Amino acid sequence: MNKNILVTGSHRSGSTWTGNVIAKAQNVRYIHEPFNIGIHRKNHKSPFNYWFECLIDSATKNQKKASYYIDSFYKVFHRNNLKRLLTLRSLKGLYHYFADMKRRITDRTIIKDPIAIMSTEWIYMNYNIDIVVLIRHPAAFIASLKVKDWQFDFNNYLNQPVLMNTYLKEYESVIEDFSKNKRDIIDQGILLWNTIHDTIAYYQERYKNDWYFVKHENLSINPLAEFSEMFSKLNLTLDSNVANYIKESTSGSEQSAFKRNSVDNIKNWKNRLTDDEIKRIKIGTGDVWKKFYTEKDW
Repeated sequence: MNKNILVTGSHRSGSTWTGNVIAKAQNVRYIHEPFNIGIHRKNHKSPFNYWFECLIDSATKNQKKASYYIDSFYKVFHRNNLKRLLTLRSLKGLYHYFADMKRRITDRTIIKDPIAIMSTEWIYMNYNIDIVVLIRHPAAFIASLKVKDWQFDFNNYLNQPVLMNTYLKEYESVIEDFSKNKRDIIDQGILLWNTIHDTIAYYQERYKNDWYFVKHENLSINPLAEFSEMFSKLNLTLDSNVANYIKESTSGSEQSAFKRNSVDNIKNWKNRLTDDEIKRIKIGTGDVWKKFYTEKDW
């Protein structure tokens, strides 16, 4: 039986693009970021309280709530589905509801969610699922945060004792400092990239034969070949529909989440960051970027 799929990694790592490419394959059903508390807290009654919630070794009660919530996105016989059915008031709504129920039976579900990165190991242990993890150059990641001005409150880490005592134990003192003293977007990005990618490095060492790890840059340079390899690992067929979507989404002049010149996009960070910022990032992420990149990538 084919497994469902989780696409994760750091945010701003191409997970949306990758998820949409995979969703173009036959019999694949797309779910968008169940761990994203900004999207699902109200409508789906998300049990998560923090960005990058960690479920490894957390209380059994929390894990049960998380499982119940995640199940609601792909299982047919779930109480939330009945509640949803009872709220429908149009034929169009009923049509989409039953079409989705059918796809839950016949299709594989792909969950695209970089916010799940700190719970990926727990998801793998508790679900029959294939894992794809995306990696992105620190300067590209931080340049993207700078453009979006995506600030991060590090209390989201600090208020999770389980996370602080597992994946982020080595970062405890610096995270405590950042939670009390606000830093600029470059310093925030350095710490975010380090914590996420150090966790990815741990995953890669432990699950390199079971999960699929890929750099955003490799996908951008040779998307058709890289996605062909990924699809083979996931037991998916890269047909003409998928190939055409890859071509369309990587060769357009329009810059968006779904259309971009993928080769030009790789080094956009050189135009978005100052020389001083690049130097700060290279030094600040030095202990971690060397696990994925070489000097020539700068």
